[in-house]
Amino acid sequence: MSISRRAFVVSSAASAALASISTQAYSAGSGEIDVIVIGAGLSGLETALTLEENGLKVLILEGRKRVGGRVFTLFDLPGHPEVGGNSIANAYGRCIAAASKHKVEIVNIAPRILGKPLAQELFIDGEHIIPKDWESHAKNPFTPEMKRLLPWAWSGEMIKKHMPFRDLENWYDAKYFKHDISMHEFLASKGATDAMIHLGFNTNLSYGTHSYDVSFLQMAFTEYWQAVNRSEKSKLLVGVFKDGNQNLPIAMANNIKGDILQDKCVTAIDVRDESAKVTCNDGKTYRAKAVVCSMPFSTLRHVAINPLPEAMQLKAIKTLGYIPITQFHIVPKKPFWEADGLSPSMWTNGPLGTVLAQRSGKSDVEITSLTVWCRGLNGLFIDRFKSEEAKKLIISEFEKLRPAAKGLINIARMHSWNADPFAAGDWAIFQPGQVSELRASIAKPHKRLFFCGEHTAVGSRGMEGAFESGERVSLEVLGSI
Repeated sequence: MSISRRAFVVSSAASAALASISTQAYSAGSGEIDVIVIGAGLSGLETALTLEENGLKVLILEGRKRVGGRVFTLFDLPGHPEVGGNSIANAYGRCIAAASKHKVEIVNIAPRILGKPLAQELFIDGEHIIPKDWESHAKNPFTPEMKRLLPWAWSGEMIKKHMPFRDLENWYDAKYFKHDISMHEFLASKGATDAMIHLGFNTNLSYGTHSYDVSFLQMAFTEYWQAVNRSEKSKLLVGVFKDGNQNLPIAMANNIKGDILQDKCVTAIDVRDESAKVTCNDGKTYRAKAVVCSMPFSTLRHVAINPLPEAMQLKAIKTLGYIPITQFHIVPKKPFWEADGLSPSMWTNGPLGTVLAQRSGKSDVEITSLTVWCRGLNGLFIDRFKSEEAKKLIISEFEKLRPAAKGLINIARMHSWNADPFAAGDWAIFQPGQVSELRASIAKPHKRLFFCGEHTAVGSRGMEGAFESGERVSLEVLGSI
């Protein structure tokens, strides 16, 4: 089947107003399946919807017993806190269009966040440091011109100061490959000491495990992407989907015409020039003309692919990095912060990592829960404990830093993305040298096996990256079969 870009029906911002399509359902047993999509996260669902809108029969295989992938809402907790996929912003055009199409309301929480901002208390080595005292504090390792910056702002400022490009579209161009070095090498080259790097980057980092395993080029792209989303301050969008972000993939799944088979853990993918077969751990096999895999490479590397992809793509599958993140969702028995007069949100260099207050109630000041974020090496440290031991550690550390919280911390839910068998980490990370060596091969079609997922996106991140990849892979499939 050959299709032009003009004839392609895109399930994105470009097609917010689709013509009416058939809603007659079909099942996996009702005839030949054109495409098997592995994964019912945003990228897999977007791909399946787009392929169905262009006349193909699609079967979705999902390993979890839910849809959404790394968009995961705790619907049973107050305020419906998010475990993954926290928010969208101004440049998330595909997400915004999908919400409109599937009738999921977007709530802009920017006025709440900016209108009544919450302070973030700073704790270093167990000591509470008032932000106004940080610049002259003995524990501040930064250079004189940077001492005014609180620890969480330092690395971003360093990246912005030395941004290597001014074109988000071509950040992965070969002319920038000289910047595909570790964050440690970049920061050290700008005069940063190990103490600065440890506190300003390694502690509560957003990408990688530590400064040696994440590319500066990746971080520059990420910082630029965030800057684009913050550029229109008067029209700033910090968007969430009403009553929980997982409602978007749920709504998308409800509009799929074919089957979504859950609890289907894929163990093998066999591809040929004109067909494909997928085997699951229950022994069942499924055949189609093509397979689209949205699995993160952290889990795909444990799936048998026959024949193997070409060398660079296989290397990407085997080595692409993912950030370890473990979360603890706390529903306090009482608002202990009213007793000690401090903000419930904290930034620490200890086991607690960062603590963020969730304000998802009816008023701008109501705090519905707290989320503890343990990232990078701290996440790996926490994961060494059994869940009950980890919870005890978090409660103990919380009460040590905030005595007013003693007896009032109830951990309602814990989730380790690193220990999640269907994720093995949260979002994807390019390690030093991987942008220049592997990026071009990551999403390359392998016979009748195609790839999507946020790790294959090149122009955006997060949920928008998932939609971007679904749009791209749909074109590839429709042009091939």
